[in-house]
Amino acid sequence: MKKYLLVVILTFLIYYPLVIFGQDTDSQKKVFLPNIQFEERVYDFGIAGQQEKITHNYKFKNVGKGELVIKSVRAPCGCIATLVTSKRVPPGVTGVIKVTFETRKYKGKLTKSIFVYSNDPDEPKIELKISGVVKTDFALKPEFLHFGDVEKGETVTKTLKLIQVGQEQLTLNRVEAAREYFSTSISSFKDERHKGFKIDVSLKPSAPVGRLMEVITLHTNLKRHPRIDVPVWGNILGRIRVKPQMLSLGLIKKGSYSPKKIEVKATDQFDFKIVKVESNVPFLSTKVSEVKKSKRFEITLKVDKKAPAGRLRGQISIYTDDPDQALIKVPVYGLITN
Repeated sequence: MKKYLLVVILTFLIYYPLVIFGQDTDSQKKVFLPNIQFEERVYDFGIAGQQEKITHNYKFKNVGKGELVIKSVRAPCGCIATLVTSKRVPPGVTGVIKVTFETRKYKGKLTKSIFVYSNDPDEPKIELKISGVVKTDFALKPEFLHFGDVEKGETVTKTLKLIQVGQEQLTLNRVEAAREYFSTSISSFKDERHKGFKIDVSLKPSAPVGRLMEVITLHTNLKRHPRIDVPVWGNILGRIRVKPQMLSLGLIKKGSYSPKKIEVKATDQFDFKIVKVESNVPFLSTKVSEVKKSKRFEITLKVDKKAPAGRLRGQISIYTDDPDQALIKVPVYGLITN
């Protein structure tokens, strides 16, 4: 029995250190591995013209504890990709891959890929991207103006940039805009990559209340683009607010209907009156009631029980004594089912 125990103990003493040593070696292998990390993997060059050369440096760092080896950099996109720094990157050291892309005769939005191969076990192949828009003669930034909701009396200014991206010298002759809504000013600009004109478009305080859907026209010297139209949207708010601005009656079972309400109120201590309310929706009646001491009105809408099955569509016209909002229109729609 003692001899058997001695054999077991000797076997344990011989093989146990080997097992531990093997585990330690595997752990060390996992600890001392490279880890490549890029500052960015996608570069957007924005807007460029044809026959332009675009260059960008993709910076990376070895954040692991083992030596990083860049095996190769490939650019099947037609770009030129070069590893500027050493292909062997010790832990904590940074590197740079320089990419040059020529726009040539490209047109429109494009994305090109560059592939980096390394000894990083988690990401042996990394895809870098370069993207943007190639224009032929000019670029407009933004391509439309949206003023959003604006209180009547406010002055809000938005800026357009007309950018020269072609070989033809760009000249902005004049800006055509609705005088009752806008005032404009023009100045030239030049930065590291672009030059052109900056147009400041200001919404006048006297602009009438209601939805704004206009077009500003830029007159240029470009043969193919003598006129450039810029859509403009917005909503000028008056002192009277209507809720909802569009009313859905929903699905209505023929012969039964729960009344719906439209709320009309002032935003401040402004006193106003509803002169009358009209509906052009068949079988839809309206009733106006004033909520005392709240400067608020409620318009109750009711569908006639005799209304036939089918769609309801039209508008409620609210007439007030406010000269800025003498007429307020609320679209109405619904469906009567059997």
